[in-house]
Amino acid sequence: MTDVIFNGAGLSSDLAPYLKHLESSDASMAKIFKANLALLEAAASEENRKTIRPIFNGLIKDALNRPETPAPEEVEEMASGTPGVLPSTVPASTTRFFLSQLSVEGFRGIRNEGAPLVLKFAPDSVNSVFAQNGTGKSSVYEALQYAIQGSVPRLANMQANENSDGYLANLFHSAGEATIKLTLSSDDGTPNVEVEVKRTALGQRKVTSPTNHPDPEGLLKSLSQDFTLLDYSTFTRFIEDTALNRGRSFSSLLGLSDYANFRRMLKTVENTQTFRNDFAVPELEARKRQHQQGVQSSLDRFSRSYTEVTGREITDVSKAQEWGADIVNSLRGVPLLRQTLACKELAEVDFTLLREEVLKAEGGPERKHLETLIDQRALLADVESQGSVEQDCQALFTALEAHEALISTTQGEHMHRLNAAADYFLRTEATWDTHVCPLCNSSLEDPIDQTVEASLASFRTVAEGTEALREKVLGSIFLKRLALLEGLPLLGVEGDQKQAAPFRAAAIAGTLTQEILKEAQDRLSVLETRLVSKTSEVNRSIADLEQKIPPSLVSLTAQISAAHSAQRALDDYFAATKELDLATATLSRYERWKAFIGQAHSIFSSAESELSNRTLLRLRAEYQQMFAEVMSAGDIVPELTRPGTDEHMTVELARFHGKQNVSARALLSESYRNALAISVFLSAAASHTKTPRFIVLDDATSSFDSGHQYHLMEQIRTRFQYPARPDGLQFIMFSHDVALEKYFDRLDAEPGWNHQKLQGWPPLTPVTTHGQNPDRLRSEAERFLLAGQLQEGSGLIRQYLEFVLQQIIKKVQVPVPLDLAVNDHQKMVSSCIDAIVYAVKIHEAANQIILTPEQIADLRTHHAPSIVANWVSHYGTSGASSFSPAALLGVLNAIDAMRRCFQYDTNGNGDWRFYRSLTKR
Repeated sequence: MTDVIFNGAGLSSDLAPYLKHLESSDASMAKIFKANLALLEAAASEENRKTIRPIFNGLIKDALNRPETPAPEEVEEMASGTPGVLPSTVPASTTRFFLSQLSVEGFRGIRNEGAPLVLKFAPDSVNSVFAQNGTGKSSVYEALQYAIQGSVPRLANMQANENSDGYLANLFHSAGEATIKLTLSSDDGTPNVEVEVKRTALGQRKVTSPTNHPDPEGLLKSLSQDFTLLDYSTFTRFIEDTALNRGRSFSSLLGLSDYANFRRMLKTVENTQTFRNDFAVPELEARKRQHQQGVQSSLDRFSRSYTEVTGREITDVSKAQEWGADIVNSLRGVPLLRQTLACKELAEVDFTLLREEVLKAEGGPERKHLETLIDQRALLADVESQGSVEQDCQALFTALEAHEALISTTQGEHMHRLNAAADYFLRTEATWDTHVCPLCNSSLEDPIDQTVEASLASFRTVAEGTEALREKVLGSIFLKRLALLEGLPLLGVEGDQKQAAPFRAAAIAGTLTQEILKEAQDRLSVLETRLVSKTSEVNRSIADLEQKIPPSLVSLTAQISAAHSAQRALDDYFAATKELDLATATLSRYERWKAFIGQAHSIFSSAESELSNRTLLRLRAEYQQMFAEVMSAGDIVPELTRPGTDEHMTVELARFHGKQNVSARALLSESYRNALAISVFLSAAASHTKTPRFIVLDDATSSFDSGHQYHLMEQIRTRFQYPARPDGLQFIMFSHDVALEKYFDRLDAEPGWNHQKLQGWPPLTPVTTHGQNPDRLRSEAERFLLAGQLQEGSGLIRQYLEFVLQQIIKKVQVPVPLDLAVNDHQKMVSSCIDAIVYAVKIHEAANQIILTPEQIADLRTHHAPSIVANWVSHYGTSGASSFSPAALLGVLNAIDAMRRCFQYDTNGNGDWRFYRSLTKR
């Protein structure tokens, strides 16, 4: 464990002590890490990480290979201008926003052409929106998803051939575009912000701000938190998900997504396999082995020539710098050469001048030819066949045969891609039944996740085998021997006949086959035969010339040739040693970085885990208490934990009816699991200070019975809603549950609650809200009727009538049957009229009615029968389309007249007000 402790104030804040700790362990590596830190901070998604990783590792590789450590000002420049990262020019804002209004036109089921659906939300109240099935609730929720998240997840998860993007805009909107407007009110007194999101007819998403916010798209992204938009599936997925996915998603909910993303990015760049690939470590290791072989080969050649010239053996490699002087001193012992070799190092000796001295002593073309032959013999001797080449070749055949057999156990690259896609699907769709095939929905005997994992494991084994084979081939004596003989001019191999280069390329690409290896083996065999033949030819020629040239000069010529060969070998030795040292140093730097980034990941993971656990501990009491109160289950105590330092999060029951530490997922019913998830989500959301100060819940209580629904509503109203909780949130709840609507209706009259109802029949009629000014409903209906749009107008008349009837019931306190709210829409109007007429009849009989005789008579004999006869019965049989606009306008007037039966003119000037009840003014 380290002493790095994150305070949770933000990733940028916590990176300071983290970097300071890294600097104390390896300052130069920490400097390079810090210079490229912005890239890691930008990796928010899995796709980003895949893109950023090679860029980041490429920059690190370049930095490690610079001759000197970057200067401080260069580091600063790199940090501020890292490729692929947009520098932040706007400081982070501490302003948080409530959602005060939503306007939707032309999106999904909301057509409302020319008259957008407008929902107004109170920041200091719980906002409930009720809608019967098919009246646009899902479309409103999806409009919020599209505006804030940039997509509608339900549509985005559809297959590509279903063209889901084509269904974002309403199919019946004449302009073919959708417009969503959000009005955000700040919690710090600054002016409201309006953001407009438009989906054009060409499918483009355009974000603007009528109030001139400098970055409306960025503002929407800041609103896109894990707690902002919550639906039933979100809570179900949280409990049913794998421990790893749950831990990762919960980090975002805790406000720690930046930490989690940074941690996963560190893990990505620290991964051994990707590290070796991005830094080309296998190729570098192969070059190192080649340079090691080159050093040994040069040393062997030099050793032979050294002994031939000096008569001594090389015993101490550390004295390599003295070897050249030994050879020069031996040549100085020859009087003929002494003057030419005055004060010369071996590397400076001009062997052409030495040979000219010998030529002067006794010239002739035969001696010159002898020198050439001796040089050739020395060159050929340097590449004498090694017995281990054949064994090495056979080892390659064996390894290649084993690898091909391993590949044959898999079903090819296409199957690999299919299994990888299946693995991704199963990891992201945690609720999928693993005994059902995702492609054909057929039943499976064995779980598909086990089958997929077994298949992917075989492909991973093949990949590891391919890498091992590549390294074995690149470091083989066989390949080195083939390249050496093909590069020997005396063997006369033309460029198009050389096979070493394509053989190496096939090994690197992973396309090496036994046929390619066999061709290379045959080529090497031909070259070995040619080498033996050429060596014999040169030796015969030398023997012939030695019979003709005086022995003294023959020996001297051989000594000079040996010294020349020693010079070349020593030069090769030093060059190969330099390259070996360079490769070794580079690998050492890479390994040093690998150790550093591994330590950086370990330290960050420990600190991030400790921070998450502290945050979980802080939330524990609240989500446990809320769960107990919602479900009335004090003897069931849930607990979330992140054991160890990994990202896995477990959901257990610390207590379950006397049992301890048992599985919540296995024991809790659906409603209890959802209650736990809701308790955790709301507790977490209320604990941090992200930009959105509102939560939208869509049918979050579908699995609850009425009692538990009411308990949850009370928890929201009293525990989390602002201002009941000073640092609380604004709640906006969508529901189609008619039982819950009763609760909404009851609370609507109380402070701290704002209730609205969606009405309409999309896509045939516009969608409106019951909570809006009824005069607007009437004027819109009248506008449609005058334009001849009977379908649209009749739908609004029904909404206007329902509003007026319910307004009368509430204003004058008409008692209604208990089941009135659960009747369907065809009977709702009739039921309301019956309840009103019956209440008037009862109070009239008791002689307690406040209505005037004229009002009673109009209601009973004219308005109610007229509305029922001319509207309700026809509406129930879909006969409204046969009405003329004039007849429907008459219905509007009848509705107004009926409302007047329950109002009085306070001063005779048209100031109409409702009676307080049927018995009081």
